[in-house]
Amino acid sequence: MSARNARNERWLTAQEAAALMNTTSAEVCRLLSIGRLTGSKQKQPKRPGKAQWLIDPQSIAAEKRRSAGRILKGRDKRAVPQG
Repeated sequence: MSARNARNERWLTAQEAAALMNTTSAEVCRLLSIGRLTGSKQKQPKRPGKAQWLIDPQSIAAEKRRSAGRILKGRDKRAVPQG
């Protein structure tokens, strides 16, 4: 298995997902809350009351495809400049 495939199988933190998606970790958490991303909240050992989201990389790829489709569709709807 190549290093790239191993990375794709590893779940990502909200901060890592945000960097891949060119957004903020708050936006990643919002996408988790509305079901656009899938993840699991994991408690952190020796840090009571603290937890971290781990996001499925496949859901990130799917969201990136959805957003790319919305951007392309939005461009089609713009008026063509008359000149």
